[in-house]
Parts: sequence; structure tokens; C-alpha cells
Amino acid sequence: MNRQQAKSFYPLSLSVRSLFHKMGNAVTLLHEGSGISGGMRAVMESLISNGPKTVPEIARARPVSRQHIQTLINELLPLGFVEYQDNPAHRRSKLVAITEEGRAAFAALRSREMEALSKLSINISPKEFEDAERILTQLIDRFQSAEWHSIVEDLSPNEKE
Repeated sequence: MNRQQAKSFYPLSLSVRSLFHKMGNAVTLLHEGSGISGGMRAVMESLISNGPKTVPEIARARPVSRQHIQTLINELLPLGFVEYQDNPAHRRSKLVAITEEGRAAFAALRSREMEALSKLSINISPKEFEDAERILTQLIDRFQSAEWHSIVEDLSPNEKE
């Protein structure tokens, strides 16, 4: 990314952060009374999309603390939405998996979200949404790259030994 691209990126990053927070608020309000928080919803979505994972794997993908994910899992377990499974790769670190009840609950959440979104007046074509998704995916990939981590490490003000 050259300097001009970096300059153009900044307003986009502000908009993405603002949208993230507004969407989080909207999901919280939309599902108020369901007993499922935005964080719980996100864990369920992750397990549906990516299959069973350990708590640390879920945390790294978000990225949030392992303790935060464990708290969310502990809230989902008594609802019957997730379950622990044996992990063939590690005897002591169990996998967390979505249950059929969890899939059904998530489908109901998504249905409510789709109903709300379909009522929102917006002048953006499906193609424009696809273009935006492609660009955001490319940015996400770059910010997850070894190149980016190396740049951050090199420019970090932390004391180098």
C-alpha cells in the first residue's frame, strides 16, 4: 500500500469501526429478550462456519481473550446450544461444537436479522455489496499476514532487546 492508498484507507477504517459498533448495537436490540448476547451469537456463528474448535482457537480467530470465550461458552452450555467433544489432537483440550438446538436457535436469530434487514431502505446493489465484501476480505487477509505482523513489530515503540 502506498502513501496515497494509506491516506484513502483511513476514512474507510473509521467507517468500518463505526459500522461494527452500530451493527453490534442493532443485534443486541434485535435479540433483546432472546437470552442470546451478541458475543454468544458470534461464537455460535463461528462454530457453524468453522466447525468444532477449542476455546483458544475460537479466541485467536476473534481476536479476544480465551477467558472471554470461555465465559460465552459457559453461557451457551446450559442452553444446550454447544457441547464439548473429545479432541483427537489433544486429550485435555476439548473441542466446542454447536448442537442441533444451537443450529436451530441461530437459524431463528438469522431469520429475524434478515427480516429486519429486508425492511431497511438502502440504495446499494447486490453487486456493490459483493465488491465491498471482496475489498474487505482482501484487507482482512493483509492484516492477518506475516508481512503485516513484521511491519508492526518493526515499527512498535516497545523496547527492543
